[in-house]
Amino acid sequence: MTRLLTSVRDLAEAREAAAAGADFIDLKEPRAGALGALAPADVARIVCALRETYPDLPVSATIGDLQAGDHAAIIHHANRIGRCGVDYVKAGVAPGPTARETLTRMGALRWTMVPVLLCDDGLDLRLVEHACELGFAAVMADTARKDNGSLFHCVPLGVLDSMVRIAHAHEVMVGLAGALRLEHVWRVRALLPDFAGFRSALCSGARTGRLDAARVRELRAVLSGAVQAMPHEAVKAR
Repeated sequence: MTRLLTSVRDLAEAREAAAAGADFIDLKEPRAGALGALAPADVARIVCALRETYPDLPVSATIGDLQAGDHAAIIHHANRIGRCGVDYVKAGVAPGPTARETLTRMGALRWTMVPVLLCDDGLDLRLVEHACELGFAAVMADTARKDNGSLFHCVPLGVLDSMVRIAHAHEVMVGLAGALRLEHVWRVRALLPDFAGFRSALCSGARTGRLDAARVRELRAVLSGAVQAMPHEAVKAR
């Protein structure tokens, strides 16, 4: 079953998402970009509070939208977030000449890092292979420009399917994200990733708006197969 990763910006949203059945809580500030980071003090406070009520619920946090190839900044911010007690530290990896080195440096950190491969202009499967060979616990595909369509506008289904297969062959968890909506769930489920990340679909209005717990419950039900997912064309016709 594909699990639901829910991105939240504060403790109230985290508690609402957890109570609604989110499988992962992902801490980020959507007003600061695709992988906008919360202040480390806020991350630590949210983690501590969640542990009291949901001790087994995995929590991840992003390190911010950083310049590609700025490895000193990536390491610095990964260390700041890693010290907050999260289970996973997510860092963006932009395509280009520095991507492989970024993955290698991330793999040397003592935190459980999750590279988020930014694929607005396509996905390089060689980077997926390299990340898996480095032994990351998980790898994700995501988009940086949320107003340019979903992940499925940027990467062909066949390429995403190959990513999932590569990760699973290495026994690495794989996640998909990128402006995903309810009408995309049938495609997500067909690809069989371990988890899928959502924010836009869970808010009333823009992704910078407030999380709606009812949407979390609905999306989790559809993602898990408890409720039948509908193809995009059917959703548009309703």
